[in-house]
Amino acid sequence: MNGKTLSNAALVTGASQRIGKAIALALADRGFDIALHYNKSKQEALVLAAEIKQKGGACELFSCDLGKESAVLRLLESVHKRFPQLSLLVNNASIFEPSQLGRDGLQALDEHWQINFRAPYVLLGEFARLCSRGHVINILDTKVSQNKTDYVGYLLSKKCLAELTKIAALKLAPTIRVNGISPGIILAPSHKGQDYLTKRARDIPLQRSGDVKFITQSVGFLLDNEFVTGQILFVDGGEHLLGSGVLS
Repeated sequence: MNGKTLSNAALVTGASQRIGKAIALALADRGFDIALHYNKSKQEALVLAAEIKQKGGACELFSCDLGKESAVLRLLESVHKRFPQLSLLVNNASIFEPSQLGRDGLQALDEHWQINFRAPYVLLGEFARLCSRGHVINILDTKVSQNKTDYVGYLLSKKCLAELTKIAALKLAPTIRVNGISPGIILAPSHKGQDYLTKRARDIPLQRSGDVKFITQSVGFLLDNEFVTGQILFVDGGEHLLGSGVLS
């Protein structure tokens, strides 16, 4: 990711692993100071912070349980105090667990709602309050374009975050841009292997799985194109074009 940066400090939630890690590294390569959020993955966060610092970048760790609203409210203030030049928020952290519609899915609904939607909602509001200008990028899921799923709590929370992306883009313009990225089959769930990606790729238009570089390239595009707001980029090999499918 090369080119002019919006500014030089970014908060990336869930940044110690997977897509969040790739985004944090790519932003550091662009010259951003990184506020690296984690919850339970402290060791991975320490390793990533060391890697960023070894490259000459600045990186600070911020531990926060996004399921606790009081902690979420303090997170943005802590980051802004350390990095007053903060101008980018990447809402990447989320949980992904199976759940069904009905009373058996209520606990899962609450958990997904708190972490996948309410925490980004609070962080976005605090970002708007503390930062006069900037950019928010919400990491969504290609399945927000569909309705059939075995992950009801997850899908509902991501659909709401997609709608928040558009509402906030209108509300916070012209000083803060808000966009979303909806990845498709980029990384297999932690409990599945590469065969899962290979099998699923056969059913999408481009018939191949993606790579985290496609997500970081999309982040770069959104940063560089200052005339884009309220957009959701589907980085999914065309999967969103297929209509309702099973999230598995």
